[in-house]
Amino acid sequence: MAYDVLTVKQNDMVTMLIQGETITDIAKKLGVVRQTVYDWMAKDNIKAVLDRRRQDLTNQGNRLILKDINTYIGNIKELANDDSDKRVCLAANQYLLNRILGNPTTSIIDANSDDNDGSISELVLEERLKRFKVIKK
Repeated sequence: MAYDVLTVKQNDMVTMLIQGETITDIAKKLGVVRQTVYDWMAKDNIKAVLDRRRQDLTNQGNRLILKDINTYIGNIKELANDDSDKRVCLAANQYLLNRILGNPTTSIIDANSDDNDGSISELVLEERLKRFKVIKK
């Protein structure tokens, strides 16, 4: 649809946001006031393009990392087995364990507690429904 297409300035704004430029700098470079940049950023179609381009960058970075994953794992294993620096050895071992088992959390949920009946509050469900509707668009 026509309203989903970004203008050249809006597309340039998305690029500059991804590059980490400030709102002030973006507004100056585009010849608009800062409020215009904020207004554009609030539009759903621009949010979607920004999210998609950020995800594309993340995926591209992940693909680059995956190409050499065996090397990285080998390096971490080597550090984990190196006794010359105990701190590095510990950190490497903790990293490997956390990657496999997940990061430990500080919160403990008592499954036997009377307060925890396994149900989700209506507010949580409503919030999830709202997020789902936004994603569905």
